Amino acid sequence: MWWIVAAAALAVATISLWGLLPRHQPPVVVVAGTSPVSTTPVRSGPNPVPTTHVRSAPQPVASSRPVELSIPSIGVSTRLGEVGLQANRQVQVPNSTAYASWFDLGPTPGQIGSSVILGHVDSYRGPGVFFRLRSLAVGDSVNVTLADGVRATFAVTGVVQYSKNDFPDALVYASRGVRALQLVTCGGAFDHQTGHYESNIVVFTRLRHVTPRQSLPAA
Repeated sequence: MWWIVAAAALAVATISLWGLLPRHQPPVVVVAGTSPVSTTPVRSGPNPVPTTHVRSAPQPVASSRPVELSIPSIGVSTRLGEVGLQANRQVQVPNSTAYASWFDLGPTPGQIGSSVILGHVDSYRGPGVFFRLRSLAVGDSVNVTLADGVRATFAVTGVVQYSKNDFPDALVYASRGVRALQLVTCGGAFDHQTGHYESNIVVFTRLRHVTPRQSLPAA
């Protein structure tokens, strides 16, 4: 299938998660893209995690697998797959550029800690699900629908570009004691010799509010 070819061509950044995951899982890999795209200015790392005052949701969020992701400001509406670690201690990449995937060794979105969703920026066939991720602005909403029907809405607190050689694994994957969600894809300069992007784009968010299942509009 075509996505196998695309996945095999992905450029990746290896990051150490030793001590950040249950049972001390070792390094993982962050997904990337396979063709050059124009980029808009984003903040460059290394920097402390961007923060704005986002009021925490007053109600608790039960642990429930995320099934859908929508980002209205950039036109993203996608189902969510799941990725974990391969036997070689690298993260599995999403099987398609058309949808994003939740890193299932972390907390589910809305739980205390850092939930992470990864997606491709593009492939040789064109833009991927996170092609416009770098265009997000502080305050934009990110909605995650959970398997139990609850919708968790997060607010963007910052968009940062990190060199793959200096990817801040603890900042992205470790708990900071808040209900955080990070979105990760590739960006920055494209190396035509290697066919890889040189950086990762990370969108940092904090939980804004929760919509119970019974409060959502009927489909």
